[in-house]
Amino acid sequence: MSLLSTKQIQWPCELSEITKAEIMDLAIEIDGIDRYSTLIDGDQQRGIYYCVQGLGTFATTSIDNRPLASFIFGKQMWVGAVAIEIYPKINLYTCELEPLKSLFFPKSELNELAKRNNEVYKLLYSIMRTNSPKIVQGMHLSFYGIEERIAFFLLELVRSKKSTNLPRIEIKITQQQLSEIANVSRPRVNEVLNKLAQEGLIELVRGKLYINDYAALAQSLEDRVVM
Repeated sequence: MSLLSTKQIQWPCELSEITKAEIMDLAIEIDGIDRYSTLIDGDQQRGIYYCVQGLGTFATTSIDNRPLASFIFGKQMWVGAVAIEIYPKINLYTCELEPLKSLFFPKSELNELAKRNNEVYKLLYSIMRTNSPKIVQGMHLSFYGIEERIAFFLLELVRSKKSTNLPRIEIKITQQQLSEIANVSRPRVNEVLNKLAQEGLIELVRGKLYINDYAALAQSLEDRVVM
């Protein structure tokens, strides 16, 4: 059970106060990224997560263990509903970009609650409806060039930090981490970031970068990519 109240949670849909309380009774508080690596593990490890604070990413991996379509998540985001039933056991790549604190809701207990409270299905559907387009977009971008993929993941990092309204946005990420998230070699990541910096869209600092013009970066991607 979490010490957070139902009013401190960003719920993805309208739920009764009774349902919210029953769901929160199942919550297990966790720190870090390690638990997310079991998101598509054995059935007993599955469930949904609510990110209380921090920033992270996970991705399915190729045969040679390279990250494929990455999913970025941050504060007030729910994840896990897409994979709670339909996916086989798959290894996941995970990366903690900012210290994570999360709530975990075990699948087995959610299933038991759903037997007597249909609103649980409403919660799961709402999470899937929000997250599925993000997953598909990440996969879709693999058909485009490296510059488009890097720009997309930079924008996703900003959106996951809930920072789109800030004039200048700090993202603590190394080029190696961005290379892994976007499945692009580090030299090519460096090449794209330097180009974006020359255009004034970002500023590079050791171990992090700044988005100087979120709207312009988003528009440049929109002009080149059909989403």
